[in-house]
Amino acid sequence: MTAHDRHTDIKIPSPHLTRLLAAVTCNEDFRTLAKGSKLFFRRGAEPLCHFVRKGSLLLARNEDAFSLGILSAPLALGFTVPLSEHLHLRTMTESEIATLPYEQVMALVEEKQVWDLLAKHVMFVTNKLFIYNEMLTAPTSFDILRYQLLMLIQETDEIRASTAAYQYILDRTRLSRSSIMKMLAELKKGNYIQLENGKLIAIHHLPNRF
Repeated sequence: MTAHDRHTDIKIPSPHLTRLLAAVTCNEDFRTLAKGSKLFFRRGAEPLCHFVRKGSLLLARNEDAFSLGILSAPLALGFTVPLSEHLHLRTMTESEIATLPYEQVMALVEEKQVWDLLAKHVMFVTNKLFIYNEMLTAPTSFDILRYQLLMLIQETDEIRASTAAYQYILDRTRLSRSSIMKMLAELKKGNYIQLENGKLIAIHHLPNRF
């Protein structure tokens, strides 16, 4: 599998989500949240799970708001409690989300006997986290920027139209603003990418080296 294939896979939803959502949620659990709503994985001492059937959300760290990526429905989040409590979600579009106590979800998993389904889903998500870590720890600054451009072009039209390419990369990496702007300018000049008003319109071909 090529690097491009691996980083395309990170946007593919878990194949186990439809059955998992059907097992642990019902229609009455979902509410519609406006763009910009923030959700945490803990309410007081109670851990929470979030199930998303419509919309896109930004996943970020609590301590510094560092963006870990944009996730799109369907989603089931909050099963890795020690990790999740250090993160939060912010809706990028109007979204339909069910928020349930972790213990209630685990009780439903036991009642419906869908432990195997949950295990497969968690393994799928863990693999995505491994790929994402690979993106953030790539050997060169250009490799990191290249991976982020491949992610950005897969975002929805609404997100790409409202997010400058340099800001998208700046929010998700430790690259400096000046280095991002320089590399984007050179890629645009070489007709590797198409930018309009700073927004990524198309990727024609990304070189392996800068």
